[in-house]
Order: sequence, then C-alpha cells, then structure tokens
Amino acid sequence: MKRLKTLVWVLRGKTRFKTSILACFASLTAACSHFGYYKHPKAEHAPPEEAAAIKFPDSMEQGTRLTGPMMAALKVAMEDYRPPGINPDALKPPDSCLARWDFIQTTVLQANDNLFYIDFSPDLRQCGPGFIMLDAGATYAVDGKGRILSRE
Repeated sequence: MKRLKTLVWVLRGKTRFKTSILACFASLTAACSHFGYYKHPKAEHAPPEEAAAIKFPDSMEQGTRLTGPMMAALKVAMEDYRPPGINPDALKPPDSCLARWDFIQTTVLQANDNLFYIDFSPDLRQCGPGFIMLDAGATYAVDGKGRILSRE
C-alpha cells in the first residue's frame, strides 16, 4: 500500500512537471510575436470554378522580367518599407492607405550586377480626395547580397 501511495505521489509530481513545462512552452511561443517572429499566412486561392475561367497567354515575352537578384533586392526593400506584421485594415487613415501594396507604385532599376534601386511611391489619388502628403514613399539602394546600402 505504501508503494502504491508513493507511486501515485510520483506520478502526480510528473504530471505537475509536465503541465508546468507545457505552460512555460506555451508562454514562450506566444511571446515570439513580441520579438519579431511572424507567421506568414498562406496565399489565398480562388475557388475552382473561378480558376477554371483563367486562360494563360501563349507567350510571356511582353512581360516584365525580374532576375533572381532583383527579386531578392525587391523583397528586402518591401520588408523594410512595410514590415510583414503590419495589417493595413487595422490602421487608421492616412496610415491605412499608405500601408496597402495595391496603392504603391514600385520601380526597380538595376544599375549594375550588384546594385539595385527600388522606389516605392504611394498613389495618393487612391487615398481620397484632397489627400496630401509631402514625404511619402522611399527609394532604396540594395546590393546583390540583399543588404540595404542606403535609403532616402
């Protein structure tokens, strides 16, 4: 009987230990969002009936071509200009307008094999009538290693 009581006491202790470990782990993972960890949501896909109506072009020759290094430079600049955790719908105007990618005109210029200029210019006409902002947008200089060299 004494052994049974000891076994029950040990098992209860292990259960408390497991519970405290789980609680500690849960609090640490919840705190990650405060330290810059963001889980990126998956891209939204159209319903199958809408996707079935899409006809791809025979050729992509008329499209704009972006090289791998150009895409890497663009990604770095985009994440600095508007960090991934920003939700434009949760912001108040004018910040909500300026944080929407569909209102941003983007230009990428490849100066040489290792230097890219990326310009973000908000289309303020889409923000509403009479919307004026003197210092909107940014231009980045990004090297081929994905480092921001300068921003103005």
